[in-house]
Amino acid sequence: MTKSQKQKWEQERAKGYSRFLLRQGVVRCGLPFAGIMALWGVLLPYFTHQPTDSLWVFAAKFVFHTAVFGWIMATFFWRRLERDYKKPADDDVAQ
Repeated sequence: MTKSQKQKWEQERAKGYSRFLLRQGVVRCGLPFAGIMALWGVLLPYFTHQPTDSLWVFAAKFVFHTAVFGWIMATFFWRRLERDYKKPADDDVAQ
């Protein structure tokens, strides 16, 4: 992580984990994952001849996939960025 990346991370970090979780986890990772899972859930019954879920079950699965996958990915990214932040800057090592 370079000095400029560290400065950007300090700004993002100052906004808090909750905002990071919402923006990076839920919006950036969770929604696309849930969209793919929803598409899979819609297309799968056509190939397996199983009954489709009701709208409520479909919505509950979508929210669950969004929240859980988003939380997992945000936690993973947060910890990785924190670990990289604590290391010496790449700019310092190169000199």
